[in-house]
Amino acid sequence: MMSALVQWVSNGLVALGLLFITAAIIGLYRLPSVLTRVHATGAVPFGGVLVIIGATLATEDGWLLMRGLLVAAFLMLTIPSSAHAIAWLAEKRPELAHEKGQRHRHGPEDPERR
Repeated sequence: MMSALVQWVSNGLVALGLLFITAAIIGLYRLPSVLTRVHATGAVPFGGVLVIIGATLATEDGWLLMRGLLVAAFLMLTIPSSAHAIAWLAEKRPELAHEKGQRHRHGPEDPERR
């Protein structure tokens, strides 16, 4: 009985994690500027952690679960750091940002400034 419950919980965690990752991918594809895209990818570490924990929980192996938690911790540390670096670069170099993001941030372009 306990094994069936563990399987249901692990399947639920994997499905929920994949839902978060799918939402982040859709946001990355559909949103207009770099800063909003970076914000949308904030769900990836949480979704990745859920998928890893769900998959390792299904094996019922303690060592594999510990390694999965180590990989999840690595994801939680590196993905937000890289997203911060991308957002910082987009803020410092607006010519690298998407056109809509530039218009939103800087307002309409003044033709006399050219």
